[in-house]
Amino acid sequence: MLKEDIKFIVLALIPSLLFILPFTFYPIGYAIYVSTQKYDLKYPEEIRFIGFDNFIQVINSYYFADSVMATAIFAAISVPLAVAISLGLALLLSQKFRGVGFLQWLVLIPWAIPLVVSSAVWKWIFDANYGIFNAILKAVGLIDSYVPWLTLRWPAMLILVLAFLWVQLPLSTLLFLAGIQSIPQELYEAALIDGARSWSRFKSITFTWLKPFMLIVAVYTTLMALWTFDIVYVITAGGPGNFTAVISYYTFSEMFTFLNFGRASALSFMVVLVSIGLIIAYFRALRIGRLRLRA
Repeated sequence: MLKEDIKFIVLALIPSLLFILPFTFYPIGYAIYVSTQKYDLKYPEEIRFIGFDNFIQVINSYYFADSVMATAIFAAISVPLAVAISLGLALLLSQKFRGVGFLQWLVLIPWAIPLVVSSAVWKWIFDANYGIFNAILKAVGLIDSYVPWLTLRWPAMLILVLAFLWVQLPLSTLLFLAGIQSIPQELYEAALIDGARSWSRFKSITFTWLKPFMLIVAVYTTLMALWTFDIVYVITAGGPGNFTAVISYYTFSEMFTFLNFGRASALSFMVVLVSIGLIIAYFRALRIGRLRLRA
């Protein structure tokens, strides 16, 4: 690469970096700094450097193992479903039929609704006293009395997954739809001439072409799942019995309930490290897959 090209790249990046630095890197750097301090607002006179003590306290805390398990369960269910459902929706919306434009518009509606509002709607749907879900089940004779779904461990977790998918599917579907529309039609025409059936065309052309988009969707939904807070706070508040208390919920509790900014920053930084590790793992998996295809 020529020096002129490097100079142009650097100059082109400066405006973006000037915007990113104060709003991204500075908060991350400050969080790292606070994570090494005894920063408890209940005892402001005791603020001092304590090294990795906050990380040790967080790992040894009563909630850490449960919050990691809750986050892992939530992500393990949400991410594969988000990828599969959004891919299916994109394949449907890429077809030419009457009303497809209306469906494409309809898919975007959850994206336009504030997350707290949609979470409140989901909480109302499964309410134990007047929820519409219980009303429907009772009307068709599947239950005799209203069930407190949000006080049951697995139903509460699955309700959070539904609320998460409701919000995340629009963007994921649009990404897959853009990928499908970028596939050269000549590939399908050549496959038809060779006598390939629908499944063969999907497997050899569509699926292969969309692998980079699957990586983007998987990374995006994984990060969103790791940092999900709003729906947990509104719908279950971490219950029942801390079964849905994900790490972000305990980060909020440490910071705004217990006023311990040091431990909250330590939790946040640990999630950032896990997120970076998962992104690297995703990209390595995609690279290995490409190498195998070439071989």
